[in-house]
Amino acid sequence: MEVFFLDVGQGTCQIILLGGRRAIVLDCGVPNDRLVLQFLRRLGIEYLDRLIISHSHSDHIGGAVSVLGEYQDRIEKICFVQDDQFLASSFWRRISELVRAGTLTKQHLIRLEATTEPQLIWSDEPRSARLRTYSPTAAENLLAQDAGQQNPTSAVLFFDVRDQRIIFAADSEVSQWQEIRAQSGRRMACRVLAVPHHAGRAHSSPQDLEWLFGEALAAEVAVISVGTSNTHGHPRQDVIKALTARGAKIMCTQITRRCNNSLETLRPAVLRPVLHQGRSSSVRDVTRAGNSRNVACAGTVHVLVSPTGMEIQQLAAHQQAVDKLAASSAPICPLCRLS
Repeated sequence: MEVFFLDVGQGTCQIILLGGRRAIVLDCGVPNDRLVLQFLRRLGIEYLDRLIISHSHSDHIGGAVSVLGEYQDRIEKICFVQDDQFLASSFWRRISELVRAGTLTKQHLIRLEATTEPQLIWSDEPRSARLRTYSPTAAENLLAQDAGQQNPTSAVLFFDVRDQRIIFAADSEVSQWQEIRAQSGRRMACRVLAVPHHAGRAHSSPQDLEWLFGEALAAEVAVISVGTSNTHGHPRQDVIKALTARGAKIMCTQITRRCNNSLETLRPAVLRPVLHQGRSSSVRDVTRAGNSRNVACAGTVHVLVSPTGMEIQQLAAHQQAVDKLAASSAPICPLCRLS
């Protein structure tokens, strides 16, 4: 199996290749983006075991209609969180149309909610592989909807292959991890973590942040799906510091001005070459305001999964490239190299 953390800019998409031209898709990037669909076509994917949308924010659900349109009669299950925006989304409208047309049935649809136990949404017993939902619970979902919030309803998914784990944390918040920690009774360790909320604010205090990466989560490699030109302040320095203080190696899909002010000098990427398709551009690409966008740091992150472990492709080369950037005369040192 292989896992791709796709470089979609300021959004999220992860793809698990299962073999036999089958895949699982978790989130679909930014609005009206066909990059995810193009990536699946390039890989020769003919069938989706699962199409999963963690929540209805546009940078997670954005390309889902395109993927659904392509694979509508070749999807085993569609999994989603029913947050307060879901029923108004174009994704749900398309699903309901396909159900009425008979292309999909009600049995194709799974609402992502945990109980006192994680919800099993996919498994491959011969390979000892499982994908489970640890959050939200029904109560968390309802309370977040009542407050008009989507992030605290984000589906938190654990992908386990034997004793190796990847955690897909979407835009989950500390309150969800408090519930997960209370139910499990232990800190959740993983080989790779898709960092919550693009390394933005998932906490309300420094103490919350310290607790999240000290008591709730432990990651060897932290992948941050982030866009060069984002205006949200992602990734946050305090989040990066909390991760690196616990020994996590950081791999951002794109580099931002929080790490370096001379982004065009780094194009096409901090790590060359970019091996897999992504949103980052090899030629000058700027916003209307003249700010650089789509400059890769690690680009699309690729993880090989075998019975003996998980291997993050080009991890050492990426870390060395960032070390060189930190040692250069760049105006701002990368956040993951600040002490």
